[in-house]
Amino acid sequence: MLIDYSPSNSFVHLLDVRTKSLGFVVLTAVSFLFPAPLINIALIIFLWIVLLSIKMPLERVKKILKPLIPIFIIMLVITGFTYPSSNFHNEQNKKILFSLLSGERFPFTVGGLLYGITLTLRIFVMVLASTIVTFSTPIEDILQLLKKMKMPYQLAFVIATGIRFIPTMQKKSEMIQEAQKARGAEVGAGGIIKSIKSYIPVLIPMIVDSLRMSDNLAVAMLNRGFGAMKTSTNLYEIKMKNRDYLLCVVEVLILLTAVWARSIKIGVL
Repeated sequence: MLIDYSPSNSFVHLLDVRTKSLGFVVLTAVSFLFPAPLINIALIIFLWIVLLSIKMPLERVKKILKPLIPIFIIMLVITGFTYPSSNFHNEQNKKILFSLLSGERFPFTVGGLLYGITLTLRIFVMVLASTIVTFSTPIEDILQLLKKMKMPYQLAFVIATGIRFIPTMQKKSEMIQEAQKARGAEVGAGGIIKSIKSYIPVLIPMIVDSLRMSDNLAVAMLNRGFGAMKTSTNLYEIKMKNRDYLLCVVEVLILLTAVWARSIKIGVL
């Protein structure tokens, strides 16, 4: 679900990785503070404006969100039927839209629907925020961030490399699927069991290709002396600038304001 880094001179690209990481944490935390969907809608509008400002191809975002649509629908249905009415502060949210059984058993409430929308919007917020970070941040900066968090550089390298190769494997998966479809394979067609079996011709080449890539990466790392020293050096050091410090203060204030607003029952159902 991650997107490759794309160089640019946009304001977001020029921010330090720590500023963007804190922003991601703050936005995610704020999205989880409020059960009502209005705050999350505002966050998504803000993130969408940021997406446009960094000129991210919207088609790539659609490819990420499209597979999540069935999950969103399931969440809406389950939450609408199961979210307890006792959690609603507004009487209007306790209103029953319909029931599966007579006698108002298994009711689908207005509040349950709204909370289901909130859950789906939270996923939207996390997906959009994470894609903004990965699209505007070089993998080297993420690696340095992990090292500054006192993580062993070998482990930091493994995590950063894993993040880097997720988009690569996504592209290879799409290429393999297209190649198999050109050979007459019906990938993803039919019922659940048949659909799962149809992905076997895709899964096997993916495993073989990933093993080949990991072997080539291991050889390249050994040739460059990886692991020969206890610490590693960087060609460029990440540095916080005045705008980064200012934005970090703003992000913390936003989080504190959100916590205060939640404490006085703002954004409840």
